[in-house]
Parts: sequence; C-alpha cells; structure tokens
Amino acid sequence: MNAKRLLLALPATLVMLAGGAANAGQTINEAGTVACATDKWDETEPDKGHKLVEYAGRCICIDNDPAAPSRPHDCVGKYEYMPDESWKGSGTCTYTLKDGDKLNMTWEEGSHLKEYTYKNTGGTGKLEGASGGGTYTLEELTKTLMGGKYKGTIELP
Repeated sequence: MNAKRLLLALPATLVMLAGGAANAGQTINEAGTVACATDKWDETEPDKGHKLVEYAGRCICIDNDPAAPSRPHDCVGKYEYMPDESWKGSGTCTYTLKDGDKLNMTWEEGSHLKEYTYKNTGGTGKLEGASGGGTYTLEELTKTLMGGKYKGTIELP
C-alpha cells in the first residue's frame, strides 16, 4: 500500500465522536488523536493509471480530555485514483458506545483537501438525530497503520 492510499483510508475515518454522557441540545466539542488500521484494500485498475479501491478499516479516537472515553469506529469506503495522480475517497463510519448507542458519520478525503472532513448523520439512543462534524488529518505510519488528529463537534437535538 502506498502513502497516498494510507493517508486516505481512515477515514474515517476518522475520526469521530461521541463522548461521555450526552444531554439533549448539547454541543460536545471534541479534539484528539486518531489511529487507524486497514483491514481491506481491494484495488482494481479499469484503465491504465485509473484505480478504484474498496476500503474497510477500524479507527480509534483518543480525546485530548482524559475523562472522555476512547471511541472505536468501523469504517468502509471507496477511493478513486486518476492518471493525473489526483484522488478522492468517501465513505461511512459507525461508532458504538459501551451502552450500545451508535453514532453514524460520513467522511470525504482527496488530493484537493488539506484536511479531510466528516459529518455526523444521526445515530441511535441518546445519539438519535445527532449532527455536527469536523476535520481530521492522517499520516502513514506503516503499510496498514495510520495516525493523525481530529477536531469537531457533536450536536445533540
């Protein structure tokens, strides 16, 4: 896996969310470190220099606030690499709290972005209707591991 692919893959992933006790109408600010492992990187090349990738991986967000719990995420997505060396990727991640509530998000990465973006798209239990989002960065550490930073908000209805 090359550096570009790994920088992309985390999406997700990024990234993301949901800390401690959530209260209706609350905005939760979040920022911290993210680490991701790539589980699947299936690459095809329909045309010379044009690659398509199906991605799956896992990430963990470790908030700067030591009282906030670490948050694991399962992520999937697709990437497209063009002959001009530009690329883009997008997908989804789901974070599950210890009590079983889930937070869903979408993510976008690409060579046109300095920081990648994520958006919270709802969830279950106390995270139902959650919105917000933020940005993240990733750096290749090994062929299957990435690390970076994230910052954003979770908006509870």
